[in-house]
Amino acid sequence: MGAVAGALVIGASVAPAAASAALISQGAFRMGADAFWSQSLQGEGQTVAILDLGFGGLDRSIQLGELPARSSFVEQSFDAKYGIDGRTALGGPTQHGTRMAEIIHDIAPDARLVLVNYNTIPEFVEATRWIADRGIPIVSHSNSFLTPPYDGSGPAARAVNDAHAGGVFWINSVGNYALRHWAGRAGSDGVHLPVRATIGRWLDFSLTWADPSASARFEIQQLVGGTWQTIRTSTVDGRGAGAPPIQAGSDQVRLHVRQTTGPPTDLEVFSRTVNFVDNVPEGSVPTPGDAAGAFAVGAVRWTRTTRAPYSSFGPTADGRPKPEVVAPTYINSNPEWPGTAGTSAATAHVAGVAALLRQRWQRMGLDPTNVRLAGRLRTAALDLGPPGNDPEYGDGQVRLDTSAPRLSVRLRKGSSPALRATARDAGTLKEIRVRRNGRQIARIRGARLSRPLAVQRRGRATILVEAEDMSGNVARVKRRLAATT
Repeated sequence: MGAVAGALVIGASVAPAAASAALISQGAFRMGADAFWSQSLQGEGQTVAILDLGFGGLDRSIQLGELPARSSFVEQSFDAKYGIDGRTALGGPTQHGTRMAEIIHDIAPDARLVLVNYNTIPEFVEATRWIADRGIPIVSHSNSFLTPPYDGSGPAARAVNDAHAGGVFWINSVGNYALRHWAGRAGSDGVHLPVRATIGRWLDFSLTWADPSASARFEIQQLVGGTWQTIRTSTVDGRGAGAPPIQAGSDQVRLHVRQTTGPPTDLEVFSRTVNFVDNVPEGSVPTPGDAAGAFAVGAVRWTRTTRAPYSSFGPTADGRPKPEVVAPTYINSNPEWPGTAGTSAATAHVAGVAALLRQRWQRMGLDPTNVRLAGRLRTAALDLGPPGNDPEYGDGQVRLDTSAPRLSVRLRKGSSPALRATARDAGTLKEIRVRRNGRQIARIRGARLSRPLAVQRRGRATILVEAEDMSGNVARVKRRLAATT
């Protein structure tokens, strides 16, 4: 299910000693964390809180060598019912927090991890205050609430803003709702929104709108024997809310949304569990990723440079852009959990990077404030999408390594022309490419390339050699090859 490291030159790099026997996330190399490891920067002296719904499977992860001994953690549960193992929003057991802890440990193995969980928004607010009161400098929170408003003014967003004001670098997933969001006018007749359902899958929706004087109604309908049957109805006043989830009894499901009172207003629907056929990805950022104090992170597969289709983006309900950055996802950090994905995994990667960067700055005698950390991660990001900051990628993919490989090129001319190129990099080298007059003639996933060249019969040829590392830094060397006489 997950992409594997063997596709690229991973494994030739310096891995952190504390994690040398474990499976290390490919995202660590994609962001150039190994360039910091080679400088003995592995998160020593740093503390990262992983705030999540639960940490099931923790002992098994430790047994596999993917996390250190349990005695090295601080554990604090605000889930009054289930404790540190926790439950998902739909009530099932969850290993989510443990997966996030593994990713952070992969990148910053010497950092101290504080595991904190909650279940409800009031518990989240309490947990946030507990973290801020203890001066924990970095928080990784990979969860969203489908509870309006989504303009940064809700209770969860306010709690994040308070923590940020207190100096916490709050890193939050931007959400996995680009395909699970719809917005528009429904009118008195309503609108039908087909969803991609499977029998037995939970159907969970949240409806909201901006005008508190309006009310609306939604019905979950499924096609059985050629007839649409309503299986759940909810009429909502004020700014909206959800309804208890229900399991699909058919693979043909739609949501009927209708405004019932008030002047025509824009309605907005999120689903936690299913994609809309006619989705509206713009404005799909739930809370608390909508908070001004949240460093919101979107997702890009570690092998690619395009936004993961599910990765939410803004603007928020009050018009602010989100996310700030994107980071790698769909990685392997545990042999029993292949393909850890989502903006959740991307967020954990950024938290690990922040720990390494913070350690480096402290070693240099610099003050690593949350504002400075955010600024450095944004300015050093690998630009993706349209040039500059853009709605889907923010400032680009987070990375630590911003130095191009050192590229040496030797061109033998004459009757038997040949090329030899050697590249070195502080992080992990991806590949060396050779173009002749713009056409690629060689490509190798390695640090050395040797190739004979066809004799130039007339005029001159331009030979361009490029060496690219995993962080997207590219070194280029041009040579001219003249015709033989």
